[in-house]
Amino acid sequence: MVQINLNLVFTIINLLILYLLMKKFLFGPIIKVMDQRKAMIDQQFQTAKETEDKANELKQHYEDALKSAKEESWQIVEQAKQEAKARADQSVREAEARTMAMLAGAREDIRNERESAMKQMQSEIGRLAMEAAAKIMESERSSDKDLALYDQFIKKAGDSDDDNSH
Repeated sequence: MVQINLNLVFTIINLLILYLLMKKFLFGPIIKVMDQRKAMIDQQFQTAKETEDKANELKQHYEDALKSAKEESWQIVEQAKQEAKARADQSVREAEARTMAMLAGAREDIRNERESAMKQMQSEIGRLAMEAAAKIMESERSSDKDLALYDQFIKKAGDSDDDNSH
């Protein structure tokens, strides 16, 4: 039969008490510390995740701002190109207007010169007519001479007209 030794029973009781004491005072606090550490690590992971999300959000915000700045700079460049083209077109229109004014002035000068030449030619014709009339008055009156003087007058007037038209 199995004999139970008193020492063996005390040893078993001691082991059980030691186990219960260790469980209460050693394993409990160690498990509690481990649970706290686990919670702290979980909290750090959560904080790291939130920080990463914030960083990604900021990164997206900065990328959007950069994209917006690029678009705005492109618009500014396009607007500057359009303004430069408008200024160039305005300069061309002003130059054309000045050229047309100069051309109109030149045409007016030519017209005035032509009128002056016509007046001068009329004056010359009048002078020639007066000379012819004076010659007619001086010479005797004959129809043959009158016709000759008349032809001479027409010829001189025609020559004078040919000289001024060139």
